[in-house]
Amino acid sequence: MIETSQLQTLVAVTRAKSFSKAAEVLGVTQSAISQSIKNLESKLEIKIFKRSGKSVVLTTEGEKLYQLGTQFLANMEETLAELQGDRDEMQGKVRIGTLTGIGKTWLAKEVVWHAKENPELQLSVHMGHQEDLLTDFENNKLDILIMPEDDLPLHGEKEFFLEEKSTLVFPKEMKDLFKKKLTLAMLETIPTILFEQNDILFMKWCRSKFKALPKKLNVRFSVNSHGHMLQAVNEGLGIAVVPNHVLNRSYFKDKILTLGDEFEVPSGKLFIVYHKESENLVRIKNTIDRLLSHRDTFKI
Repeated sequence: MIETSQLQTLVAVTRAKSFSKAAEVLGVTQSAISQSIKNLESKLEIKIFKRSGKSVVLTTEGEKLYQLGTQFLANMEETLAELQGDRDEMQGKVRIGTLTGIGKTWLAKEVVWHAKENPELQLSVHMGHQEDLLTDFENNKLDILIMPEDDLPLHGEKEFFLEEKSTLVFPKEMKDLFKKKLTLAMLETIPTILFEQNDILFMKWCRSKFKALPKKLNVRFSVNSHGHMLQAVNEGLGIAVVPNHVLNRSYFKDKILTLGDEFEVPSGKLFIVYHKESENLVRIKNTIDRLLSHRDTFKI
């Protein structure tokens, strides 16, 4: 295998047309230059240089090797400079992934401003399902994830982002019903819309407000889409518990009612996750710092 140092020696001798002058350029002895070229010729079983008066010139085979060497060394220098720039400067790619609700509500808008402030960055936002995002992160197709605590990947550095909240929503025609103090017994009789039969957010909400779970529910409708749950509430099918960030971006936000801040409950923590090997890259660190410093604008 040809060594990089041998190609550097070959290029230096060719340009200097002298072993002694090449030795001065590279800061080594002339015998080291001679030995390097001799070893390269022996390894490839070709003659690289021939004498021309007081100078040395390339043979036909040497000319081909010189072209290879100059191209390889130029590419290596360019790549090393790019890697150094990637580490120390705000340039290069930053690929961020999150769940669709978080992306549409907050992340995409934040990244737009970040892109405007850092024109050298190539920023992208991927919104999708948990399984796809985790696979892309594990395969290094994503640099940063913003995910709920229960959905975090097994590997990666984690930074607490914020705690989500959820709230109970109901149709305007039920306004008079909720003028009374809500009890667990009342909740068991009111028509209810669930994300699925075992609605985790709904149960967390009940446990937080009543320190107990309902023994039964009057389930009117279930659909695994918070957007369609809000539509069902607007149509008067019943009450539901949804994440605040979904409600805040919903078309139905001003068409349905909530019980106010007092009835908002923590529903889970969100974390920023990134690869350990990326923590010293300026573009990754600054992007994470930006997201953390602007998290108060994420209405949860």
